[in-house]
Amino acid sequence: MKLSSSIKILVFCTFLLIFSSPIFAQNTEKQELFFIAPLFETIGYSDESTAFGGGLTIGTGSGIAFGMRLLYALNPEDFTFVEILFFLRYYFFGSGANTGPFVQLNTGPVLYIDNITNLKGYGNISAGLTAGWRFSLGNRFFLEPAARFGFPYLAGAGVSAGFRY
Repeated sequence: MKLSSSIKILVFCTFLLIFSSPIFAQNTEKQELFFIAPLFETIGYSDESTAFGGGLTIGTGSGIAFGMRLLYALNPEDFTFVEILFFLRYYFFGSGANTGPFVQLNTGPVLYIDNITNLKGYGNISAGLTAGWRFSLGNRFFLEPAARFGFPYLAGAGVSAGFRY
């Protein structure tokens, strides 16, 4: 049986595409194993004043990341609190992404160190949504502005600068 030249060309091109596709499917993005970032944030736990504070974010993952965030903050009315938040983050640029836009779910306890008169108890459960953008500063460093909304706070915004490994 003799094959026509057009069938030979079609078979050759099919084999070429099948066996050459792994060459083009390489992942050029560097996977992130671990990141740590000091942060500064302003947050509205009261409708009368804004709290300012600092903390630390520790996490792992590319594409979908998770970790923990600690924040110590105070406002001018002598209201001091500590947040211990756990987060789950999704980067919009794909499964290997660790830069660019992201959205993050936060939840965890907030502990009131000094009580405000209209707050009952010593703490609350905090839950919210954060949106931000991670800007890469070379291979290992990044800058990350973000804004968040949730409960029991009204809104917050901050920036962190960190190191990834």
